[in-house]
Amino acid sequence: MKSVLLLNGLALAVGLFSACTQDNVHAPEPEIVTVEKEVAPEKEAFDDSLYFEGTLTTGVPAMAAVMDPVSTTDFMQFKGMTDKSSGYATLVLGSFNITIPALGNRVIAIGEMTIDSVQYAFYPNGNGMFFKDDFEVEAGSYLTQGSLQGEFSAAGGVTMTMDYKPGTMPFQCHSELEAVRK
Repeated sequence: MKSVLLLNGLALAVGLFSACTQDNVHAPEPEIVTVEKEVAPEKEAFDDSLYFEGTLTTGVPAMAAVMDPVSTTDFMQFKGMTDKSSGYATLVLGSFNITIPALGNRVIAIGEMTIDSVQYAFYPNGNGMFFKDDFEVEAGSYLTQGSLQGEFSAAGGVTMTMDYKPGTMPFQCHSELEAVRK
């Protein structure tokens, strides 16, 4: 009895497998589809210098009650950006004047500032940031100390805030720049 059941089971298995093989013989060959990899266009070479022009607004917070902030047209340039995502560059801020009415309209001429080792980073969306926690530079006839921070926008704009003390001036100055890339 066991051998009859075993033979029946074996015959059933052979019949099923042979039916499957016969079905595959008549099945159509799968179509081979070739997908070509899309190649991104080459990006233009990285520009290691960014130039911006805009409005620089400067005030002396300790004298806010007697002195309104002064706005002038100015420029800012980043030089020596060696990497398109992050690194250190030199920031150049054009010269400008601070007029202090409380001191008989005394004009303090702040010379061009060249600030080395400003750290920057760009994000995948095109925006970015930069900062320098502590700098000391010659700005015309003033040894100027301060800090700065700012942001790049993917649309080509830049904003920067800078707190600094020119020479022996007893009060700290605050400047804000809003500019666009030229």
